[in-house]
Amino acid sequence: MSFPPMYGGTFSSQSVASLPAYTAHERPSTAGAARELTEHVFELKDKKKRAWATLKLSSSARASTSLPTFLEGDKITGSVTLDLTNSEKILGVSIMIRGSIVAGALPQDRLCFLDATTPLWLKGTANPRESPSEAAPHYDGRLSGDYCWPFSIVLPKEVTLTNPEEKHGTPRTYHLPQTFLERTARASVCYELFVNIARSTFRVDSKLQTMFVYVPAIRPAPPSRFRQLAYRQNGPIPGPDLDPDGWHTLPTSVAGTVFNARRVKIKCVLSLAKPLSYTRGSVIPCSLKYSCDDSQALDLVCTPATTNVCLHRQVTFRPEPAAAEYSARRDTTADTFLEISRAVWWPVQDGAGSGSCRFDGEIHLPKSLKPSSTISHFSISYSVVMLPFKVTGFSSQDAKSVVLKQLVQIATMFPKGPKPRMYTPPRYEYEIGDNMFIPPARGYI
Repeated sequence: MSFPPMYGGTFSSQSVASLPAYTAHERPSTAGAARELTEHVFELKDKKKRAWATLKLSSSARASTSLPTFLEGDKITGSVTLDLTNSEKILGVSIMIRGSIVAGALPQDRLCFLDATTPLWLKGTANPRESPSEAAPHYDGRLSGDYCWPFSIVLPKEVTLTNPEEKHGTPRTYHLPQTFLERTARASVCYELFVNIARSTFRVDSKLQTMFVYVPAIRPAPPSRFRQLAYRQNGPIPGPDLDPDGWHTLPTSVAGTVFNARRVKIKCVLSLAKPLSYTRGSVIPCSLKYSCDDSQALDLVCTPATTNVCLHRQVTFRPEPAAAEYSARRDTTADTFLEISRAVWWPVQDGAGSGSCRFDGEIHLPKSLKPSSTISHFSISYSVVMLPFKVTGFSSQDAKSVVLKQLVQIATMFPKGPKPRMYTPPRYEYEIGDNMFIPPARGYI
C-alpha cells in the first residue's frame, strides 16, 4: 500500500514514501509496568448524614468520579466497612454481582446472564473480630462498633445460557459482553455490584450498590508478516498485488448510464486487510481497484471523493419467547444502525495502464467503540459497506442500497507483534457527544 498525499505542515520535496506513518494515536507502552489503580468510595448514611456503611473498590478507571472499570481477568478487589454506634442485629453481609440485558422498566424486560454472590460474613459463623475457630457458640449476630471485610472476586469469562434461536433450549456459551449504555439503543448491557446487609425477618435489608464497566479481552490474530514488516519499518504496507494472502478480496460490479447516453459497467474489487478483526483506536486498511472500458466514465465516477466505503454498526435486540405474550402490543424488535466512520482514500500508481485505477485507504476506528459481542437475544456487530455512487451525470441501474457488505470484528486489544499504524489523520462520522460513551480503561484500547 502506498502512502497518501502529504498533509499538514511544511514538507520537503522528497518522495511521499519517505514520510512516517501518522502516529498521533500511539502512547508509551505500559507492558510489564504495574497499572495504577483508582479507588472508588460509596457510602450509606444515616439521618445525621454520618456514613455507617462504606464500600471501597479499586479499579482501572481513569478517575474516582468515573464508574469503576474492570478488565477481563482482573480481580474485583475492595472492602466493606461498617461503623455502628448502636448494637444492631445483622444476619449477614455479602457481595452480589449481576450482569443484565435491560430493555425496559418491567421485570420481564430484564435478562440476568450473570448472578454471583460472595458472602463476607454470616450469623452463627464467627464474631467478625474473631477467627472461625474462636467463635463463641452463643454469639447472636449483634454487631456494634467498627468492622471491615476485604474481598477479592474473579468474574467468569464466559456464561452458559439457553440459546434463544434453538426451539428445544439448547444451551450455548457466550463471552461476557462489554457494558453498553446509549440513549439511542433499545437495550442496554449493564453490570451492578451490591453490598447486601441482611437483617431480621421484619426489617428491610440495607443495600449499597454501584454500576461498573466491564471490558472483555478480544485480541485479533496477527496480520500478515509483510504487513508486520511494514509496521516495524514505518513504511507503506503492501497491497493485494504484493501480499495476496494478507487481504480479503470482494469483487462486484456497478452498471449505469453516463449523461443519459452511454451504458457502462464498472468492475470494483474491494480488499480488506486480514484478519477481519481490528482493534478500536486503530484503522481498517483498505484497497480498491476500478476497471472500465469507458475511460471518461472511469474518470467521472471513480474518484476518492465519490467512493463511499464506511463502517456500520448494528445493535440487534430480540425479545425472549417468554416475554412475547405480554409485549405483543409493543415494538419489541429493534435493530439500530449507525455509520461510524468513512474510509479516507488516496490514488495509487500501480502501472495497470488506462482503463483502470486504484485507491488505497483506511477506516479510522474511535477508541470508544464498543467491541463486537453476542449474548442471548442481544448483539453488537460491525460491517464494512460500500454504498452506491452519487455522481452528477451518472445514474446507476441497480436499486441496491449497499453495493458490498462484509462483516468484521471490533476488538479491544492490539494483536501480538508491532502496533498497527495509521497513515492519515483520524476522522470519524460518529459524534461521541451524541451518545453515552464510557472511556476505555487503562491498558486496553
